[in-house]
Amino acid sequence: MKKDGQIIIIEDDRDDGDILKEVIEDLGYENEVIILPDSTLVMEFLQRPEIAPFLIFSDINMPKMSGYELRDEVLADPNLSDKTVPYIFFSTASDPDTIKTAYKKAAQGFFTKLSNYDDYKDVIKKIIEYWKAAKVPDKDPS
Repeated sequence: MKKDGQIIIIEDDRDDGDILKEVIEDLGYENEVIILPDSTLVMEFLQRPEIAPFLIFSDINMPKMSGYELRDEVLADPNLSDKTVPYIFFSTASDPDTIKTAYKKAAQGFFTKLSNYDDYKDVIKKIIEYWKAAKVPDKDPS
């Protein structure tokens, strides 16, 4: 995980992706924010040598490939799993089974999408600040 690396948003709903990007930018973080609207293209994107993500925010319910299926692929790829990139699920669903499944996929967090902008901003700030302060194994610390 590169603390100055990209923040990747995997979200098929354009409005939801744009709002999360806006929140991150409003908070003043200098990390590049990249929205990937098609979950089937994520693996190829993450394997590009110039991509060194800081965080991944992923929706769960997406067409073609769910966030759970994508998480399985990330975990199965030794090059990606070695990057120690926090994988955070953001979803409108909040039932106990959905949350339990997310953590069975080794997610580093599960959060419900919020409609109040200030509350959303507060949650995102806490997540980013936590991971900026966290110590993780890393081949390229920053």
